[in-house]
Parts: sequence; structure tokens; C-alpha cells
Amino acid sequence: MKKKLPEIMEDMRQALLGRKKDHSWGTSASDAYSATMDGIKGFSSDTLSKTAERFNEALPYIERAGYDVTEIEVGLGLSPKVVPHLRLRELISDDEERALLFETREKKLINTILNSLFRASGTRKNLKFNKFHFTDIELELSILPTVVLKFKPNAAHQPVPDIEEEVEGDPLALAAPGDDQTGNTDI
Repeated sequence: MKKKLPEIMEDMRQALLGRKKDHSWGTSASDAYSATMDGIKGFSSDTLSKTAERFNEALPYIERAGYDVTEIEVGLGLSPKVVPHLRLRELISDDEERALLFETREKKLINTILNSLFRASGTRKNLKFNKFHFTDIELELSILPTVVLKFKPNAAHQPVPDIEEEVEGDPLALAAPGDDQTGNTDI
């Protein structure tokens, strides 16, 4: 049976306090580390599985809210996370937003995701960056969920590629106009 976070914390506390006879600080630290890693392994995979399940339940609602999922990242670690990347396909009306929120009022995670997306859509309208435009949203689904708005350079302000990359394989590309690379120049 998988341990819950409070049980993992209690195992760590007991290991640190050295509840065994003739326990040294080094042994306590080693025991605490082992208790932490053993507990978190099960906790992390269980948490990720549940988060993936919940996201799969939310996906149809996210699509109805006007978003497409372009990719999903999974972060492994002490605080595991699932990070779907979303692209706004269409803006839905305020009435459609309210209807989706009402429909999902009993589904806490889905309702929270939708609320976050709708707030992010509203916020992006107010954020103006010179030479950049809104492109995507990342939802970090973890212990502390986060919404990340992504902005990329406008087409007119794209960074100029390195000239070496552009001309690779073309020996005449760096030549001056009229220079045929034979030493002769047109005058």
C-alpha cells in the first residue's frame, strides 16, 4: 500500500530523531534520506497517475473552451507535475464560459483549470509587449498549480539568423556583389 504524505513525513521525523538504540547522527541522516526517497517514489508515481487521469477528464472541457493541446511535459521530482501546453484556437463567448463553469462546478480540478484559462485569456488582452505577441499557455498541474502565458517575437521582429548558418555550404554566399571568388571583380 502506498504511503500518504503525512506518513512519509512521520517516517522522516522518526529517522531524524534516531529512535533506535545506539543511533548516531550519520545513521539518522542516512535513515531519513532512505525514508524520504522510499516514500516519495510511491507518492510521486501515484500523484502523477492521478494528475494524468484528472487531466484526461478535463481535456474535452479544455477543447470546448477553445484550446488545443500541443504537447504535454511530465516533471519528475519531489513535486511531480504534468504540464500541458495549450494554444488558443478560438475565443468563446462570456455565456459559453459561464455555461462551462456551471457545468463543471462539482468537478473541482476541471473548474479550476477552466477558471485559470479564462482569467489568462482576459489577462493576455491587457499585457502588451513591444515586438511580442501572445502564443501559448502552459498549465503546470502540481501541488501548486500555475498558469504560464507565453509571448513570442512578432514576425517583423524575429531575430536575424547567424550569417554562418544561412550560408553554410554556399561558398559564394559571403562574396561581395560582383566578386566571383576567382579573384576577378566586376567594376
